[in-house]
Amino acid sequence: MFNNAVFDSNLVLILGDRMNMDLPIEVTPEPTDPKTQINPTYSPETGLFIPSSIEEAIIELDKMLHPEFIEEARAMTELEFLNSQHFSLAMWIRNNWELWGINPLTQSLRTQGMMHPDEMASFLLGQFWQHLQQPLETEN
Repeated sequence: MFNNAVFDSNLVLILGDRMNMDLPIEVTPEPTDPKTQINPTYSPETGLFIPSSIEEAIIELDKMLHPEFIEEARAMTELEFLNSQHFSLAMWIRNNWELWGINPLTQSLRTQGMMHPDEMASFLLGQFWQHLQQPLETEN
């Protein structure tokens, strides 16, 4: 569908036209479903925020993904989640967090034994899924 798509930071990234995590990522100027929208952190000085550690990546995923998307991911098994996201969210991470290059995040992942961007993105999503399995903190 978007074989030659160029990811432009001015466009809104959509994980699909409904809350089906098996749908491929779509690039569209207008979101069709807000709950599938990716809202990464941007800075006027530096542009797109690229985490520099695994911990920062988990925090950023928590912030940039819609709560309903997160709840659906939480309800899946880890394997279901990873398989459903390889060509969507994991691809977005590989390309936008520059896992093909050398930066503090890729250096951190290499120390954990991951050398290929596919491995790195899968590892980050696996860590994120494990984070989602922790009991929710409640305010008193």
